[in-house]
Amino acid sequence: MEQVQENKMGTAPVLRLIIAMSLPAMFSMLIQALYNIVDSYFVAQISESALTAVSLAFPIQTLMIAVGVGTGVGINSLVARRLGEKRQADADCAASHGLLLGVFNWILFALFGIFFTKMFFGAFTDIEEIITMGTQYTSIVTICSFGLMIEVNMEKTLQATGNMIYPMAFQLVGAVTNIILDPVFIFGFAFIPAMGVAGAAIATVIGQILAMLVSLFVIIFKDHAVNINFRPSSSVRPNLTSTRAGEKIEFLDLDAPKKKKTDGEDPGDEGGGEDVGGGSGGGSGEAPDPAA
Repeated sequence: MEQVQENKMGTAPVLRLIIAMSLPAMFSMLIQALYNIVDSYFVAQISESALTAVSLAFPIQTLMIAVGVGTGVGINSLVARRLGEKRQADADCAASHGLLLGVFNWILFALFGIFFTKMFFGAFTDIEEIITMGTQYTSIVTICSFGLMIEVNMEKTLQATGNMIYPMAFQLVGAVTNIILDPVFIFGFAFIPAMGVAGAAIATVIGQILAMLVSLFVIIFKDHAVNINFRPSSSVRPNLTSTRAGEKIEFLDLDAPKKKKTDGEDPGDEGGGEDVGGGSGGGSGEAPDPAA
């Protein structure tokens, strides 16, 4: 008889589990911070105005990360709970919807990047050079933020299964790509022209998109405790018959009195006819004449 392999989240010793999961997570957050550090280092070599523009964009990037990670934490919690309850189909459904939520978050920030970026920088400075460079940088990182949003959700989905190595690898791939491409796009190399601040943003989003592609490849084509699947499943249905404590829920049918009265008016239903006849005696429910 085939034995079902238990997830290590429910079987491993607590202390070892905490250490094994916390250290890769801390390293991943450190790698995430490298994006801004590396961008600032290379942009500072352009001009002081360029560094100011990128620095003013950091609150927007921090907000993007906060929204992405916050959504991912919710997905992480739901997937882990469903796996603990051994509701595999529900866990897969939560992971699949997490991917869609990443797309939704991207649309929100893309709209901000298209319509409100220049207004944002105008609220901090009236120096046209800073506004122009800041608008270029922020527009690119927000409009192309789908890489960040989707990768974070896939990262948190895998972390819910106890896998911390792959998420750390995703972050590492993106950060290394950004470090390599930053000087190439900022100062130019070979046939690639110097793009300045815009080049720093392009290098950042390329790193994020590459990390997203690796995360999607891993979660779709590798074996994990959860699977991304957008096909309708007959096994995933709302549980309307029980509460969390397993108690039965009784639903009141508000149309029941009307149905009962209608049944009583049916000539073929003797019991219903007696009930209706015992009422007001008027209307279409009047009892038949015994002399007839």
